[in-house]
Amino acid sequence: MTTAPEPIDRRARQLHAEALAHVSPEVRARLRRARQQAMAAGTARPWWRLPPWLAGGAVAAALVVAVALRPDPGLPAPDAGNAGPAMATVVDPAATLEEDPGFYLWLASADVTALALE
Repeated sequence: MTTAPEPIDRRARQLHAEALAHVSPEVRARLRRARQQAMAAGTARPWWRLPPWLAGGAVAAALVVAVALRPDPGLPAPDAGNAGPAMATVVDPAATLEEDPGFYLWLASADVTALALE
């Protein structure tokens, strides 16, 4: 939907056209070349500037690496002189479920489906 230009807009365009009528063709050509050079320089991207999607991908990859290399807070810190036995004391969390047969009896009961439906 286009609307008719307002009177102030029409007046500004008229003044601009009158001003251009008083400028010589040589000056207009120099101004046109300068504008084209400025536009070409503005679109040239420095070699060190990354596109936004590449910069965002690099940040995401760095976060993934940081999370993957983060030590597990649940594990005890290994001693420098006693590294062998410290690693032997690590307990598997699933091992506690295997030791409790009551958990499996409860899992097979009807209470589990009733809790799941709630």
